[in-house]
Amino acid sequence: MKKTAFATACALVLAGCAHVTTHHASLSAMASARLNQAAIAVKDARVHGALWLATPHLLAVARTADTQGHYGAAIKAANTVILQCQTAERQAVANAHAKPYYPPLA
Repeated sequence: MKKTAFATACALVLAGCAHVTTHHASLSAMASARLNQAAIAVKDARVHGALWLATPHLLAVARTADTQGHYGAAIKAANTVILQCQTAERQAVANAHAKPYYPPLA
């Protein structure tokens, strides 16, 4: 009886751990994919000369979070990097032909 109860408890513990490792594996893969997309977005923004100063630092924060196993924080930071790169490129396009404004002399 004791052996059966022990075997059942071990099986339940292992079944619970199997779900956790599978979940972390999918989050890890998703974080890696999003970090790759963020790195490509930073390179693209740098080529166009539209990179904001804080964006590479945020990419480094996302990579650090990924290496420490904080996959949710890494994905969130990578999403912010991608959004900042897209916004910076739109800003650069909008300001490409901007002229200074000189008010008329009265």
